[in-house]
Amino acid sequence: MDLDNIGKLRKTHYAAEIVPTLDNKDVVLMGWAREIRLLGNLVFVVLADRSGDCQVTFLPKTKKVFETAQKLNREDVIAIKGKIKKSEKTTRGVEVLASEILVLNKSKTPLPLEITEKTPSDLDTRLNSRVLDLRKPRNIAVFKIRNQILESAREYFTEQGFMEIESPKIIASASEGGAALFPVSYYGKEAFLRQSPQLYKELMTACFERVFEIGHVFRAEPSDTIHHLSEVTQMDIEMGFATEEDTWEILEGLINRIYSDISKKQKDALGVLGQKIKVPKMPFKKMTYDDAVNLLNKKGTKFKWGDDTSREQEKLLTDHSGGPVIVHDYPMEMKPFYIAHHENNPKLSYGFDLLIDGIEICSGGRRIHEAEQYIENLKAKGLNPDSFADIIKFYEYGMPPHAGWAIGVDRLTMLISGVDNIRETVLFPRDLKRLNP
Repeated sequence: MDLDNIGKLRKTHYAAEIVPTLDNKDVVLMGWAREIRLLGNLVFVVLADRSGDCQVTFLPKTKKVFETAQKLNREDVIAIKGKIKKSEKTTRGVEVLASEILVLNKSKTPLPLEITEKTPSDLDTRLNSRVLDLRKPRNIAVFKIRNQILESAREYFTEQGFMEIESPKIIASASEGGAALFPVSYYGKEAFLRQSPQLYKELMTACFERVFEIGHVFRAEPSDTIHHLSEVTQMDIEMGFATEEDTWEILEGLINRIYSDISKKQKDALGVLGQKIKVPKMPFKKMTYDDAVNLLNKKGTKFKWGDDTSREQEKLLTDHSGGPVIVHDYPMEMKPFYIAHHENNPKLSYGFDLLIDGIEICSGGRRIHEAEQYIENLKAKGLNPDSFADIIKFYEYGMPPHAGWAIGVDRLTMLISGVDNIRETVLFPRDLKRLNP
């Protein structure tokens, strides 16, 4: 079939901008034929784009245009030129009377999933046809929330004097320790996809003092849960000449800013998702790990010192705090090698986590800044200092005291948008079972 070229037509409006106050205005819309109804001597097409949808009506007096509309398939890519008319018969009180149509691309039929969601599809079916799935209004809303998180974060970090960096994604040694690494063949050498920008962002405090990075990290953890992925977007900061408490102020300000911006700028997306969010008040509640142990035992959870918290226990802690809570002074054995220990009690670390609505959103702490202690911590965690020699050497040339944290962007998006599975917050999720599309 010969398809029409876009020619001189250019989109003048998005579907959501078609309102009764524009009555009698000429417009050009471009999008997808979401629904087609043939009713007597009329053809009604619901044209959808990223903003929403609107009704386009075709009349038989425009014979060629009318006949083309009759042959449309759902999800055909179309351009419509027409005139806006008020209409009491439509849900939004307005429609577009078409005078011209271009079919820019035809869609196969039947579709592999129901985009209007009159017949819901399971998650695997949706992810197998992800591009079609992402046309759904709810999914567009999720990614509007995600986009706002990233936009607000970059603005806030810049205002706070942070410089954005891009550290290597292919690394020679583990960032976090352990075996959760994806090996890479690198010109005959052993290399890995990074677990974190941790080692490099710390080094940058000796150059730029305040840095942030937003990028992908990779965890080869065989966890098949609604909260875990193998490829994750992480938002990191590191601050030179700072303690963990200094980073708390930045963390609180960021979360407050993100929630505030979403509540103001993404009202439509929240409405589509049926979500209402509350902007967290600052400062956040603080609780030591010891206090958390005592509280959870009082709640009857039989939680012992040295245990990691479950989702249910994290929910108990945030419910008790009435909002976000920073849990700090974790046992040193629970934290990675680069976290500093207490001067007076080497069993305790300066590590912390931020919990929001029962989900761990952020983890961070004060770091080691002396080469000798760095080597000791590596050995204590069963890691070979020789594997980190190219990092350690810079600790001998003026590494400042520093601290930082990392936020899981996917988890934060999941929390704010209210979706049930973290895979819904990622364009093409990678997990234990999924490598395609």
